[in-house]
Amino acid sequence: MKVAVNPLFRRIPWQRLKIAAMELRPFLEPVRRELLIAFACSLGAVSMVVARPWPIKMVFDYALLPDGRVKWVFPFAVLKGYGAMGVVTISCALLLAISLLWGAFTYTQRYLVAGAGQRVTFTLRRRLFAHLQRLSLSYHRRQHIGDLMLRTTGDANMLRDMIVDAVVILATDGLVLLTMVAVMFYMDWRLTMISLAVLPLLAVAVFRISHDLRGAVRKQRKREGRMASLVGEMLQSIAVIQVFGREEFEDDKFAGSNRSNLRQGLRTVKLEAQLERVSEFIIALGTGTVLWFGVGRVLSGILTPGDLLVFTAYLGGMYRPLRRISRVTGRIAKATACAERVFSVLRADERIKVRRDAIEPPRFKGRVTFKHVTFAYRRGQDVLRDVNFTLTPGKTVAVVGPNGAGKSTLCAMLPRLFDPDEGTITIDGEKINRCTLDGLREQIGMVMQQPLLFSGTIAENIAYGKPDATDDEIRAAAVLADVHEFVDSLPAGYETVIGERGDTLSGGQRQKISIARAMVKNPSILILDEPTAALDASSAARLGRTLARVASGVTTLRVGHRLAELRESDLIVVLEDGVVSQMGTHDELMARPGWYREVYQLQLAADVSVVPELTASAEGGHG
Repeated sequence: MKVAVNPLFRRIPWQRLKIAAMELRPFLEPVRRELLIAFACSLGAVSMVVARPWPIKMVFDYALLPDGRVKWVFPFAVLKGYGAMGVVTISCALLLAISLLWGAFTYTQRYLVAGAGQRVTFTLRRRLFAHLQRLSLSYHRRQHIGDLMLRTTGDANMLRDMIVDAVVILATDGLVLLTMVAVMFYMDWRLTMISLAVLPLLAVAVFRISHDLRGAVRKQRKREGRMASLVGEMLQSIAVIQVFGREEFEDDKFAGSNRSNLRQGLRTVKLEAQLERVSEFIIALGTGTVLWFGVGRVLSGILTPGDLLVFTAYLGGMYRPLRRISRVTGRIAKATACAERVFSVLRADERIKVRRDAIEPPRFKGRVTFKHVTFAYRRGQDVLRDVNFTLTPGKTVAVVGPNGAGKSTLCAMLPRLFDPDEGTITIDGEKINRCTLDGLREQIGMVMQQPLLFSGTIAENIAYGKPDATDDEIRAAAVLADVHEFVDSLPAGYETVIGERGDTLSGGQRQKISIARAMVKNPSILILDEPTAALDASSAARLGRTLARVASGVTTLRVGHRLAELRESDLIVVLEDGVVSQMGTHDELMARPGWYREVYQLQLAADVSVVPELTASAEGGHG
């Protein structure tokens, strides 16, 4: 839910807090009962705080002063028979009872609110994680992975501070403040007005410093997101860094980011300390002023020492909530900045749109048509322009072209990872946006250039394409992908646990497992996006035979750079600068000049020239 904000109020911290609270409201609904009980406990705790000074007043006014000056407490007739020590005993008992009740109310309140905060954070983080998975690839390609990780974890945790502090401190201490001010007005309104005179100064200080603090926190979290991105990039590229000896370069790059974050962190700490220092000074000024005037009113007989004791206790009780509120304003400013970062992700509306009347598609026959397809990541910079071709059921269409021509983007459009800006894509004559996403993607298998595997067993990785796959289906997919013999030779077989991203396996083994993962769901359409690009020639040749077998009888869209691997395709589409420049079979394309014939001949010449060199090298080694 997006809330419109009047520009005149954009600088007001409490307006931002209100907006954050409104966006949190759907997440607070499930814990409303706990919060209501906590609020009731807050009322009990407030009443105990208000009652706390009165037993001490009884001691001063009933046990230590003449009878004629007693007021503001129980009628003297109720206690006069107990004597001075009896009044002291009753006062001590009341103090103990008040303390026990306050402790019970406070414990219950804090436990309920903290538990509610944990559950809200759990729900919010889960919603954020689910939302991130469903945002389009266009959104993710504009973001830093580390920053999104920080928003999902650290920023979501910071929101808990806002929930707990806003509910507990602002509500409870606000009630304490109002109640005490009311009682103080009843006791001596002039002295109360003097007490309240410092509030405007405190409000101005809190407003100005917390506004700067919120901006500083927002910049700090952004820098922390960049640091997290650098760490993630380093861990993913650790082999490259070590091979090229770039550890010191990466150290310096991280040190620069870390230094910038340190400066911003120190600024944040400085503002927090400044807020606390100014608040303490203003509160001390108010306390000293009240004491000076209060003693004069006691000496003139208007108030008793017990009255002044209660009044100063209330004064401390009134300034204590103000002190906590001013202190917690900094934390709320931090949490509000984090809330803005979290909800900016939740407000992102870049999900693939699913029509309300979307249908569950029947089993595809496999006729795929791209008709006048145009797409751009940024307006005015087309990646694909007016692309037209058709995949015949059971046939293989190869898409080739120079780097950056839009081949992978074209493949990603078929399972609707992207939607075309113009034109349509149909399967068996039905527009793919008329199908449910799950129904569409369930019938499309995809093997990518980089085989992405997950920590877990080999069986779990193959079954990732079909979670309810049986052991026989997993084994059949592995046989089809020519990886069964390798897996079966392992001590734990299909229950062998592989490392993160499958790093314990070779590139060819990882790719064959990803092929099995694609084939386990028996897809009607198969997408092979440069599956041999990261392999050496020998591994690519072996994998090529596997791919030819799995693609047999399945409508296949294949992208590749080794043109010799694609020459048997039923149709070859050449993309240059996002435009189809050539189309036909291998023989047809070789019969006319163009990108395909030129590149094929270059690759063929390069492959032929390697053979004598290898032979000579081998002979020299034997000699």
